[in-house]
Amino acid sequence: MKFFMKEGKVEKYGHMHLDKVMECYLKLEELMEAFYSGDCRGVSRLAREIAVSEHEADEIRRKMELEFYEGAFLPFDREDRIMLVESIDKVADVIESTAFTVSLGRVSFPSGFREDFQRMMDVTGKTVHALKECVELLERDLGEAMRKVHEIEGLEDEVDTIERKIITDLYSAYREKEMGVIKFMDMKEITRKIGNISDRAEDASDRALIIIAKRRG
Repeated sequence: MKFFMKEGKVEKYGHMHLDKVMECYLKLEELMEAFYSGDCRGVSRLAREIAVSEHEADEIRRKMELEFYEGAFLPFDREDRIMLVESIDKVADVIESTAFTVSLGRVSFPSGFREDFQRMMDVTGKTVHALKECVELLERDLGEAMRKVHEIEGLEDEVDTIERKIITDLYSAYREKEMGVIKFMDMKEITRKIGNISDRAEDASDRALIIIAKRRG
């Protein structure tokens, strides 16, 4: 009975952890809107909120790892679950890092890039949400979970395409002296950081794929 109680606690923590990672991303969307409009105070406030949410996600992850250590799930399943949780946690880590980078730079956002950044954020948000659905489906429908893995791959490719366009346009703007070197470097770093969110989400979906493959035999 105690064994199953531990599994139930891990699954509860798992849902809490996913919710907290999603919360980090939703706050990043708010932060970016503040960035576009030049609201430095809003950016700083939201960066602090994201740091708190990321820390809370870490605390939940540690509770899950303690339950694994104390025997939740069978050994052959335990390692894959731990690796999945750690991969998901890295999504929150890079979201926090992105928020910190935006907050630290305090550069004014170049208005001509707003549409591309909003599109990149929109697709990145879909990637994170698809990861959340994929992990939740592991306990209900492996076929649907597999489809989510493929969806994440497609979304990550789309983010890469937008990222390359933004960086190309940033270089063009710098060469044409439409922005200085500091703004150019900061905007390029922010673009890379946002792109890394989808990269980490795809990494986590790869861990989910391993679990799917093992369960389907």
